[in-house]
Amino acid sequence: MKTLTVDAHKRIRIPDAKPRQTFAYENEGNGRLVLTVVRAETQEPFPPGSLKKYITPERDAEMLELLKGCSLEIPDEKAV
Repeated sequence: MKTLTVDAHKRIRIPDAKPRQTFAYENEGNGRLVLTVVRAETQEPFPPGSLKKYITPERDAEMLELLKGCSLEIPDEKAV
Protein backbone atom coordinates (compact mmCIF):
# COMPACT_ATOMS: atom_id res chain seq x y z
CA MET A 1 0.00 0.00 0.00
CA LYS A 2 1.29 3.47 -0.90
CA THR A 3 0.61 6.72 0.97
CA LEU A 4 -0.32 9.79 -1.09
CA THR A 5 -0.56 13.41 0.11
CA VAL A 6 -3.10 15.95 -1.13
CA ASP A 7 -1.63 19.35 -2.09
CA ALA A 8 -3.16 22.82 -1.47
CA HIS A 9 -5.23 22.52 -4.67
CA LYS A 10 -6.78 19.18 -3.55
CA ARG A 11 -4.69 17.18 -6.02
CA ILE A 12 -2.84 13.93 -5.60
CA ARG A 13 -0.30 12.32 -7.89
CA ILE A 14 -0.98 8.68 -8.69
CA PRO A 15 2.32 7.19 -9.88
CA ASP A 16 0.75 4.51 -12.11
CA ALA A 17 -1.86 6.79 -13.74
CA LYS A 18 -1.53 7.72 -17.39
CA PRO A 19 -2.21 11.24 -18.76
CA ARG A 20 -5.93 12.01 -19.31
CA GLN A 21 -6.96 8.80 -17.50
CA THR A 22 -10.35 9.04 -15.76
CA PHE A 23 -11.27 7.63 -12.35
CA ALA A 24 -14.58 7.11 -10.55
CA TYR A 25 -14.46 8.42 -6.96
CA GLU A 26 -16.37 6.66 -4.18
CA ASN A 27 -16.42 7.70 -0.51
CA GLU A 28 -17.26 4.69 1.66
CA GLY A 29 -17.84 6.91 4.71
CA ASN A 30 -15.47 5.21 7.14
CA GLY A 31 -12.46 7.28 6.05
CA ARG A 32 -11.90 5.08 3.03
CA LEU A 33 -11.91 6.44 -0.55
CA VAL A 34 -12.04 4.17 -3.58
CA LEU A 35 -10.81 5.20 -7.03
CA THR A 36 -11.83 3.00 -9.95
CA VAL A 37 -10.46 3.39 -13.46
CA VAL A 38 -13.23 4.31 -15.93
CA ARG A 39 -12.80 2.82 -19.37
CA ALA A 40 -14.37 4.83 -22.18
CA GLU A 41 -16.41 2.88 -24.70
CA THR A 42 -15.05 3.22 -28.20
CA GLN A 43 -17.46 4.14 -30.96
CA GLU A 44 -17.19 3.22 -34.59
CA PRO A 45 -16.26 6.30 -36.64
CA PHE A 46 -18.95 5.48 -39.20
CA PRO A 47 -21.67 3.16 -37.86
CA PRO A 48 -23.36 0.95 -40.47
CA GLY A 49 -25.81 2.96 -42.55
CA SER A 50 -24.59 6.39 -41.45
CA LEU A 51 -23.12 7.29 -44.86
CA LYS A 52 -26.19 6.37 -46.92
CA LYS A 53 -27.40 9.96 -46.89
CA TYR A 54 -24.39 10.94 -49.02
CA ILE A 55 -25.07 8.37 -51.74
CA THR A 56 -27.86 9.73 -53.93
CA PRO A 57 -28.54 9.62 -57.69
CA GLU A 58 -28.21 13.43 -57.81
CA ARG A 59 -24.79 13.29 -56.16
CA ASP A 60 -23.67 10.48 -58.49
CA ALA A 61 -24.72 12.49 -61.57
CA GLU A 62 -22.87 15.55 -60.25
CA MET A 63 -19.67 13.55 -59.69
CA LEU A 64 -19.86 11.96 -63.16
CA GLU A 65 -20.25 15.43 -64.70
CA LEU A 66 -17.17 16.67 -62.82
CA LEU A 67 -15.11 13.62 -63.84
CA LYS A 68 -15.89 13.74 -67.58
CA GLY A 69 -12.72 15.71 -68.38
CA CYS A 70 -10.46 13.58 -66.16
CA SER A 71 -8.19 10.84 -67.44
CA LEU A 72 -6.10 8.22 -65.68
CA GLU A 73 -3.66 8.00 -68.59
CA ILE A 74 -0.21 9.53 -68.25
CA PRO A 75 0.37 12.12 -70.98
CA ASP A 76 3.11 11.35 -73.48
CA GLU A 77 6.14 13.58 -72.75
CA LYS A 78 6.94 13.98 -76.46
CA ALA A 79 3.47 15.38 -77.17
CA VAL A 80 3.84 18.09 -74.53
